[in-house]
Amino acid sequence: MATERLLLLKRRPDPVVVSNVEDDDDQKWGRRRIRCPRCAWEPDRDDLWACLCLHSWNTFDTGGRCPACGRQWTETQCLRCKGWSPHADWYGGEEI
Repeated sequence: MATERLLLLKRRPDPVVVSNVEDDDDQKWGRRRIRCPRCAWEPDRDDLWACLCLHSWNTFDTGGRCPACGRQWTETQCLRCKGWSPHADWYGGEEI
């Protein structure tokens, strides 16, 4: 059985330094901190992923569901380390 995966699209993210300090970007999300469970990279609102239907969007705006075709993605690829992780694991950070 093939594993569903969210495809990388558009641009490479800038390198980030992980810190425990909350910044203005945390407030933009208005929810729990979102981080890659493998490398702790935090996506910006303008980072994009793509569905197999070719629609691009920020997967964390919809909990991994494509707004164009409704496909629910269970894994998400990090734009920084390129590793795949269960989508739900990205929401494991502290409350903001």
